Amino acid sequence: MIRILNCLGAALAFVLSMPLNAQAQQPGFDITVTANATKPNGSPWDGVPRFGNSKINLNAAPDIAVCIVRANAKPECIWRPQRRRLLSICQNAWTCKFGNVPAQPLPIGLVFIDIDARNHDVIDVAILTDRNDADANAEIADSLRTAMTILTPNRSENTKEHLVRNAKLLPLADCVAGKPCRLTQSQFTLTRR
Repeated sequence: MIRILNCLGAALAFVLSMPLNAQAQQPGFDITVTANATKPNGSPWDGVPRFGNSKINLNAAPDIAVCIVRANAKPECIWRPQRRRLLSICQNAWTCKFGNVPAQPLPIGLVFIDIDARNHDVIDVAILTDRNDADANAEIADSLRTAMTILTPNRSENTKEHLVRNAKLLPLADCVAGKPCRLTQSQFTLTRR
């Protein structure tokens, strides 16, 4: 059973680590994500919860990754696969910059996660849009639900639904040119390439 789970985990890591599609060749945005110092319950992103952000928890900062979610597509995540493990491009850092991320066509979903060995923590979820197209935004919300199932398979369905329902709908223009967009547990900025 453990061998099957390991094989499934390795297969999932391989699929999710595949390079972004052809749209990645087009100029995009640099996304800089800054996570809050702790999870909402006050525990550190990584490490032993009862020790908080003390010196004992040297690696308490999150291992941030960003996943782009498009309508009816698998999430495209930016992280570093290393054998069977996934690593952030900014291991143990409160802030991480992801270069040349494709953000077109809009709307798209953004999922910021703290990479963990067994079950990733969702830092925040947002929807970037350029118009008030309820149908297009609903499609992205549906795709975010699917992404949550892939990225956090051990989380309860209620938790996943809560995350998607609380996803902030943000006009792209509000987050461009270094102006931070504040979410629940983080903030991010977009800079055009």
